[in-house]
Amino acid sequence: MFLVGVVLCALMGAELGAVLTGALRLGTGVGVVLFVVGLNLAPWTGLVGGALLAAGSRRGRPGEGPAAFRTAPARIESVQAGGEAPDLTLRLDLTVAPEGAPAYRVHARTVVNIMDLDDFKAGRIVQVDHDPARPWDVRVRRRPDAAGATLIALAKFDRAPEQSRATPPPRTGTGRARRVGGYAVLAGFLVSLWPLLTLWGPQL
Repeated sequence: MFLVGVVLCALMGAELGAVLTGALRLGTGVGVVLFVVGLNLAPWTGLVGGALLAAGSRRGRPGEGPAAFRTAPARIESVQAGGEAPDLTLRLDLTVAPEGAPAYRVHARTVVNIMDLDDFKAGRIVQVDHDPARPWDVRVRRRPDAAGATLIALAKFDRAPEQSRATPPPRTGTGRARRVGGYAVLAGFLVSLWPLLTLWGPQL
């Protein structure tokens, strides 16, 4: 996917080169074709290429392989509701207490029906699924299963300190995708100009 994005970005550069060459030769039929075709194709090629670069970069980022979620109890420290009824988006500040590991703080979002809002008040214990390799990736269950109900009933833990808050790492993959895409566009542009300008150079 990433390599396809690189190729499409290089193709966009070539299309931009065709636009420039066509603009220099608008008095000829070939020049008009190059200008119009390149001008229409370049934006779409760039959009698709950029999207594939970004997606490929995220997929290849270290530490983001298949998640192995485990269940755990979590206490709601604070809650902010947004959206419109009947379904509200809740931004929760949680203390998650994984089995065999220290409790930690994390922000999570979930969508609940307004009729279930009482189950998500501050101080309530809820069941969550978390990935030990990526502790910031926490998914709140709207309704606990049998195992989760037992965890909630037996849960006793203190609020984790703010210093324990888990947050996702910086998204460095986006910057890398932009740099690679920019280099590919420039390379395609320069390569396209050489044969085109050589072909029509004597007529300029």
